[in-house]
Amino acid sequence: MMSEPSTFADHGSWRVDPSQESQVETDSTGRQVDQEVIAVFDSGFGGLNILEALTDLLPDERFVYLGDSLRSPYGDREPAEVREFSLEILDYLRRHYRLKLVVVACNTASALALDALRAVSEVPIVGVIDAAVRAIAQATHTSRVGVVGTAATIASGVYQRRLALETVTAIACPGLVEYVEAGAIDDPGLLALMHTLLEPMKMAAVDVVLLACTHYPYLGAQFLEVLGESVTLISSGEETAFEVRELLLGSRQVSTDTRHPGVGVEFLCTGPVEDFQRVGQRLFQGALDSVTRVELQPVGPGERQQISQQRVAHRLNSQQEYANG
Repeated sequence: MMSEPSTFADHGSWRVDPSQESQVETDSTGRQVDQEVIAVFDSGFGGLNILEALTDLLPDERFVYLGDSLRSPYGDREPAEVREFSLEILDYLRRHYRLKLVVVACNTASALALDALRAVSEVPIVGVIDAAVRAIAQATHTSRVGVVGTAATIASGVYQRRLALETVTAIACPGLVEYVEAGAIDDPGLLALMHTLLEPMKMAAVDVVLLACTHYPYLGAQFLEVLGESVTLISSGEETAFEVRELLLGSRQVSTDTRHPGVGVEFLCTGPVEDFQRVGQRLFQGALDSVTRVELQPVGPGERQQISQQRVAHRLNSQQEYANG
């Protein structure tokens, strides 16, 4: 009898039998793959803080991190571009790795591309929105909350809609990502910019602020200096890491593979490796010595439809086999 379908289905996907087409023999560096990986991708570097949290919470898992540094940031991109970029990344990951789960460690991609990704994925896709919304709703005492993010994230309205029971002050903060990636978080110009951008939030007297960009936790001290120490800051990335752990524990998919002691992380980027290492080593607490540059391929409508049809067919077959015992 087949095992019961996983509760991963609640996140828009079914677990895939390892014998199915998504299984691969080697990863992007040519090494043999014999363990499922948790893939984390971001437009660039902000998702490294989610990766840190995940490696702390899930020490026996193997991870791959892909930063689309060539096309970063996503925050000023058109929605259609963000969806296409995200689909290209997912297509690359599913062709080169045995995926257990994919974390979209980017608020902009989570806001604009999550549904498109889940429509073609045979593994769970976890974004950074759901857990963050739950956390901010639980933390506020006044129902006056703030959300700061990229222009694309704020324009999508996703957090404003999801926090409908609260009074939300949502502010786009162009320029902050660039300061973080330049390693210029102590630049006086950054603090001056934040004072200007965040003035409406101070006037609204919010008591909780969601950092709806994975780069922003690196500016936690600056946010508190501008908004006041009484404001509670919530990181969408940290909340997402806890959600991933609970999801894996609930579905009994947490790795206990003793063949791979300790944390294994493979780093991929789409831009120059030297640039990725230079910026990433300022933001990531772990080792970032080995980085592989990869090239993503466009995913056309025909390919997306084919992938989606394969996923639906496999889901139906799994259900039928389980029903037949």
